[in-house]
Amino acid sequence: MSWTACYATPLEFQAHLVKGYLEQYGVPCLVEGAGVGSTTLGIGQARVLVRADWVDVAHGLLRSREQPQAEPQRLRLVRRSDLA
Repeated sequence: MSWTACYATPLEFQAHLVKGYLEQYGVPCLVEGAGVGSTTLGIGQARVLVRADWVDVAHGLLRSREQPQAEPQRLRLVRRSDLA
C-alpha cells in the first residue's frame, strides 16, 4: 500500500487539523512531520499522507473546504411592537 502527500504546511498543527478533517469523512491518513522544533521555527514541512487510492477523495474534500461559503443571511431585529 503506497501513501501520497495531499497537503503540506510548515506548521505541524495545521497538518493535524487537516488530518482530523479528512478522517471525519473516513479518509485514512497520517501526518509526516519534520519534527516539533523545526516546524515551529518554520523550517521543513509537515505533510498529510493518504493512501494512493484515496488521493482524489482527499483533494476533493480539501478543495470544497477552500470554496467561499455563501454569505450568511443577515439577522433583522424585531421590536416587541412588531410582534403584536
